[in-house]
Amino acid sequence: MRRLAAAARGARRVRDLRRTLLRHPLLLQLLVLLLVLDARSLSRHAILLVLDEVPGQETGGPEIAIRLLASGDENVVRELAAYDGPGDPDAVLADPRTLMLVAFDGERPVGFVLAHELPRRHGDRAKLFVYEVDVVESHQRRGIAKALLARLAELARERGIRTGFVLTEPDNGPANALYRSAGGATETVTVQWEFSYEDD
Repeated sequence: MRRLAAAARGARRVRDLRRTLLRHPLLLQLLVLLLVLDARSLSRHAILLVLDEVPGQETGGPEIAIRLLASGDENVVRELAAYDGPGDPDAVLADPRTLMLVAFDGERPVGFVLAHELPRRHGDRAKLFVYEVDVVESHQRRGIAKALLARLAELARERGIRTGFVLTEPDNGPANALYRSAGGATETVTVQWEFSYEDD
């Protein structure tokens, strides 16, 4: 009898906690974020995107269009360059193994994903390295980044690429949430080495 009473009290506490969390969505989001960060706080990690399992493309709204850039779109690449200089838009768009998808709100580019097809010496013919995903602040939280990743998955499948990966920091909550929502799974990355090829 005591066990039944204790179980009933426990169930009542769970229901009360659930009601509290549902009434305060910010508290629920914070709790989920803390759980996610805690689970990943011990190591760096990569996100492995299994492209055959990425859910269908969501739209960022009826006015958002996603387009694969090609030669002639260099000004769009320049417009999206937000830091570290202009890069080399001509080379990016001339490389047949580089995919740059851009989300447009009317004529304005508001988000992009940049990925590189990496040929392999064994296993699958190639993997897709998702190098960068970004959406301008005014258009965030509309599903645009997820839609870009879904369209990228379609293009990868068309090229016969079965998997892709992206690197991020364990404490980058928004990026980790995005990659998880796009069907990603984590694997531990213990060390990341960087090389400088500049003359000293």
